[in-house]
Amino acid sequence: MFQELLPNEQTLITRNDAGVVRDINHAEAPVTQPAGSAREAADLYLRQQADQLMTSQESLRGLESLTASSPESEAGGYRFQNEKAQFDITTVGYQQTFFGLPVWGAGVSVQVKHEPYRVLSAQHTGDPGIDVDQPNDGAVSYMQNLTADQLAKLLGLPPESLALNGKKLWIFLYDAKKRTEDHPHTDNEGFTQGFAELHLTLPIPSVADSIKNGRYYVALEALFTTTVPNLGPVNWRAFIEVETGSVLQLRALIDNVNGLVFTTDPITLTGNPANGPTASNATLNPLRQSVPLPLNPPLPIVNIQTLTGQFVRISDFELPTVSAPVQPAGVNFNFNSRSNQFAAVNAYYNCDRFFRVMQSMGFNIVSYFNNTTFPIPIDHRGRYSTVDGVEVNAYCAGNASGNGIGRSAYMLANTTDTTNPISIAADWRVVLHELAGHGILWDNVSSPNFGFAHSAGDSVAAILNDPTSQAPDRFETFPWTFSSLPATSRRRHDRTLVDGWGWGGTRDVGGYSSEQILSTTLFRFYRSIGGDSGSVSMREFAARYTCYLIFRAVSTLTPATNPGNASGFASALMTADLGDWTTAGHSGGAYGKVIRWAFEKQALFRAPGTPATAVGSPPPVDVYIEDGRAGEYSFQPVHWNNTRIWNRRSADGLMTHQEPVVGQPNFAYVKVKNRGTQVATNVRVKAFHCNPGTGLTWPNDWQPMTTAQRSAPNIAPNNTAEVVVGPFEWTPTQLGHECMLMIASATGDASNIDNFTAGDSIPEWRLVPNDNNIGQRNVAPVAALPDGLVKAFKGRRFLIRNPFDEVVKLDVRVQQPKWLTKLGWQLVFQNEQELSRLDKRGKIEAVMAMKPGEEFKPETVRSQRDRTITIEVWANGLLTGGMTYVIDPKLTENERVV
Repeated sequence: MFQELLPNEQTLITRNDAGVVRDINHAEAPVTQPAGSAREAADLYLRQQADQLMTSQESLRGLESLTASSPESEAGGYRFQNEKAQFDITTVGYQQTFFGLPVWGAGVSVQVKHEPYRVLSAQHTGDPGIDVDQPNDGAVSYMQNLTADQLAKLLGLPPESLALNGKKLWIFLYDAKKRTEDHPHTDNEGFTQGFAELHLTLPIPSVADSIKNGRYYVALEALFTTTVPNLGPVNWRAFIEVETGSVLQLRALIDNVNGLVFTTDPITLTGNPANGPTASNATLNPLRQSVPLPLNPPLPIVNIQTLTGQFVRISDFELPTVSAPVQPAGVNFNFNSRSNQFAAVNAYYNCDRFFRVMQSMGFNIVSYFNNTTFPIPIDHRGRYSTVDGVEVNAYCAGNASGNGIGRSAYMLANTTDTTNPISIAADWRVVLHELAGHGILWDNVSSPNFGFAHSAGDSVAAILNDPTSQAPDRFETFPWTFSSLPATSRRRHDRTLVDGWGWGGTRDVGGYSSEQILSTTLFRFYRSIGGDSGSVSMREFAARYTCYLIFRAVSTLTPATNPGNASGFASALMTADLGDWTTAGHSGGAYGKVIRWAFEKQALFRAPGTPATAVGSPPPVDVYIEDGRAGEYSFQPVHWNNTRIWNRRSADGLMTHQEPVVGQPNFAYVKVKNRGTQVATNVRVKAFHCNPGTGLTWPNDWQPMTTAQRSAPNIAPNNTAEVVVGPFEWTPTQLGHECMLMIASATGDASNIDNFTAGDSIPEWRLVPNDNNIGQRNVAPVAALPDGLVKAFKGRRFLIRNPFDEVVKLDVRVQQPKWLTKLGWQLVFQNEQELSRLDKRGKIEAVMAMKPGEEFKPETVRSQRDRTITIEVWANGLLTGGMTYVIDPKLTENERVV
């Protein structure tokens, strides 16, 4: 996969190695359509993009039609498949067709944002060179009327051995290597699996000699149920070529009151490896926590409470026979950790908990899981690869139609003591792997897996559990369940390129290996947007936002556009980010560049010929204002210290910062670089300022400088040049050093501020560190002489703003050099008692003063490396901004007024 910027357009195109367009990204310039609905906008857009999709206008004539049930005279084309909305974006899906029949796994998805209707992106999985031989009518008719026993014969099964659940004709590409597995088994897979392993299949007959690998055929999709030894009834999907009856592909639709539970696995909770799944009740029982169980009302008459609720129900539907516990109404479900009853309570609580987490994020569970019947049956003591369920495993199976969750089952976390069993359902991480991995895929792509990886379940498990984790190894994905397994069988989310764990590397073979590449990628993104913060609240925010984006991105996928490569899912995530998280009050469009970078660092977007042990290429054009990260996106706790922005009192072009003079024209400058692979053209910089303060919101709190914008020379690629842009004339009006904001852009690299429409706003702490086009300077030098330091802060003030729609608890923290503190100096707030809370969208002035200590000389300051006083303002545990004051031994006077 490689990317290119369309000439004279703000459109980024991703092509495969054959040059076929796989993704079109309009994030920088959404394509507004004169349409009355998202569907109409998508129809118009597809016709405009026919050339990019390597198709003809003739092939798009059937967009308003549904796919055919029998072959028609039409050759290739596209037809409407579905549309689904989440928050403020609708995904419109189109199925590629031939003879009017749908082509399996091929189509187009278009993401349309509302009010006005504008296209953000499109994904294309179609084959522009498809060609299919017309089957004879008799063969088609026979398959359309196929009985269960006739299907059993084609599959090599005895009569009356299966139930036929559904049939449909498709165009299907035969891939001999993937006849029975999506990701054929490799030596690497055993290295990284961890769970007891079983690839379910049936002993199907060989295909006919006339069936050729890499050819398309008209095939019957047969959905059926048959019994599998050890596992019981299993739902399956088979594709059968209509003329020869050859089985082209076969898949099992499966993949791996109060109550006491483990809300977090014992090792993540305590950090003590001795609390693993081999530990005794005496060790584990104190780690249980009592939680409310959201259950349906007790059964009438008998007044018995069962583990049944809105989303899940505990059901003993497969061996071993272990009945679910029941209790009289009002009696708690409290059991020992090593017991089947505890397994049932944890299975109920954690599975129900997953759907409530999604619901708390604003997702409509019924519409997201539109083909799943609730409550879902959950077996707390099931089996997968054994007769008796004595195995370390779990699974989430599809329904009979293969388009929703059918059931889920959990086995053991350890097989050492089966008399006193410990359940894998007690591990919240494992439940997330199943439901947040496979569960969310069933209803969206009719499969438990991505086309390029097992799922995103490991990612969600690692990210949601990280904020409060005490596990000794932060990067082990399942520190409890896998603790007794050899190191080679444990899954991780810090995989390196040099060991083959890059996209396109030796470990990128699909399945669990590629899942670890994905979890490494997404964990990097999470760390960047706050996961590496020292604040639990910041980490929790970053975790929820990352998982919200994963869930929303999956909701934009369709069975036809299930991504077969990592770039497809990267695109889905970036598109999801453009939507507003309306239920949480967050404007979208803040994190797309960080998502792209996270995949780039894991070797995606490499230039042709570049080995997969190297990081990918940056975007073609990527202008930035240096903030110490070379234009990249590792976590930055202090985002307002950009000294590539400076002020002069005259337009002399010199590069030493001078404190602004209030009430007269000053002149600001900024340096801009380009880490992209192409020359940056049409470079522009916009300049803004605002009163000294924190918790600033774009655009509300910023005003343009007198010189609002300047053009800049073209900038050479690959960080080889840095240009100075300025002067920007401006007149500060407030003492205390007003904040300065610079925003660079170029053709092909707009700033994230262009993602926001009228009425949108975003706080500085989400905007600035996640867009390298933006630099913010809240840095003021203060004179180093003792008298100057006292005067610098006498009555000095800044405005604390609350950017949230809720009352917040304030925590204003001062970090000053140790040597200054040792001399007895202390920066304080004269109105400290007023700085404890703030009404929603409220503001308050913080008034400072410097309490003097022992005398010191400028030479003392010169000898110290740390000369910075930093003030951080936290609101409900989130760092919303700050002010920085640098003690400058060269400065003889402080900021002044004319």
